[in-house]
Amino acid sequence: MLTLASLPWTAALRAPHRVALHTDRGDLDFRALDRAAAGVAARLARSGVGARDRVAICCGNGLAFPPLYYGALRCQAVVVLLPTTAPAAELAATLRRHRVRLVAADTEHADTVRAAVARAGSGAATLTLRDDGGPARGGRNPELSLETLVEHAQVAPLPVPPHTPAVILNTSGTTGTPRGALHSHAGLMLNARAVAAEMLHLDEGDVQLGALPLPHSFGMSAVLNASVLAGAAVALMPRFDAAAALRVIAERRVTVLQAVPTMLSRLAAAAAERPASLRLVVVSGAPLPAPLATQVHDHLCDTVVERYGMTEVSPLTMRTVPREGGQPGDVGRPLWGVGVRVVDGGEEGELEATAPSMFLGYAGDRRATAAALVDGFFRTGDLGRVDGDGRVLLTGRLKDLIIRGGYNVAAREVEHLIEGHPAVAEVSVVGLPDADVGEEVAAALVLRRGVPERVAEELRGRCVERLAAYKRPRRWFVLDQLPRTASGKVRKDELRDLLGGADAVLAER
Repeated sequence: MLTLASLPWTAALRAPHRVALHTDRGDLDFRALDRAAAGVAARLARSGVGARDRVAICCGNGLAFPPLYYGALRCQAVVVLLPTTAPAAELAATLRRHRVRLVAADTEHADTVRAAVARAGSGAATLTLRDDGGPARGGRNPELSLETLVEHAQVAPLPVPPHTPAVILNTSGTTGTPRGALHSHAGLMLNARAVAAEMLHLDEGDVQLGALPLPHSFGMSAVLNASVLAGAAVALMPRFDAAAALRVIAERRVTVLQAVPTMLSRLAAAAAERPASLRLVVVSGAPLPAPLATQVHDHLCDTVVERYGMTEVSPLTMRTVPREGGQPGDVGRPLWGVGVRVVDGGEEGELEATAPSMFLGYAGDRRATAAALVDGFFRTGDLGRVDGDGRVLLTGRLKDLIIRGGYNVAAREVEHLIEGHPAVAEVSVVGLPDADVGEEVAAALVLRRGVPERVAEELRGRCVERLAAYKRPRRWFVLDQLPRTASGKVRKDELRDLLGGADAVLAER
């Protein structure tokens, strides 16, 4: 069976000189990518890294990440992906938790990695891959040169059993400390295959925009793995900027754009004209509000797909989004091999899912694994229902329930109502501590336009008309932006802390 480790090798056999990765510093074809990955694997082996050893990678969206990632997989190590935005103290905790043997980085993040290793006190080795043309260096903190690696001999990767552990992905951490979801080669390959074949219909003529963080499941699997599997190219961006992204889309003739809603909002606002090359836009990570769906159709692309899944198991469902956005909460039908059911067989409740891409469990946390996996199904934590034709509709988040005066309020229901207002760009509803009712319903808004006090008053009136009294937000806040994870999900714990020290533009009992 084709595994993650052999993806570049197989692509290089098919089309060695086809460009795999575009960057503003130069391109890398599939043969060069495969040889660089083989060179990394050889260097790791000489450093004593063996099967199932943990190798952490801290890289941005440059040419260093793919060779390090595929090279570590090639020597059957388990890759621990580190968020590039995390401080050294947080990285150190991750290194200790997963008993990481070696940490690899690009030049931009090398200093942070060395500081994290020092704080961890675990004795992990470090390695830096230069993709800027700089020379290789030895010593205590060795540096490899990408230019040297691409001259490595072309060596076939050793076979890897399909269910061998491959990658540890941090969960989004929207409600607490992220866990490490452990995935196998087979699971991530089936993830990439579902995305490439069933969702995107990728082929060798496609170019994906690589603006999603590669150290995150969405960027790693749906963009990088899926593209290498299909022989498509990726136009990498070191960091997302709407104006720059539109230039890359035009210059590289990008055909497929995968993004979180915040990225699409900024792209739609910045687009002077619709990109001629785009054939498909895919959104994930957070619900797509109806007004934004209309903007994406008008300014970016006619075909818009929304996918539903999570770090532990993805993708689960997909739908083609109509220009008006469609029914709130609708995330489409399950993909091939996916099953979605309601806990205890009720009409509505917590959703459980099973799929070929299921994770193996939470690394080092058997209790959390046992609580999350039931008879081969993963407890998603999402509330919803499954219609007679198999369509899945989300109604809320189990941990997003606000208990106000003994009544349960689904935050997502309130958000659906508020985000329909034309002045609202983004909204998140949370419960804030209240001495009288336990939790008070609060709405945090990011506005497109309008006077904050006036918009809040209009929204209050809309909620009075359409929501039961206990569901209505009593506190309204206007922010410049909502705190989000790398996948675009709102960090609700952080938001609650932020609102606890902020002044509401409108407050009532």
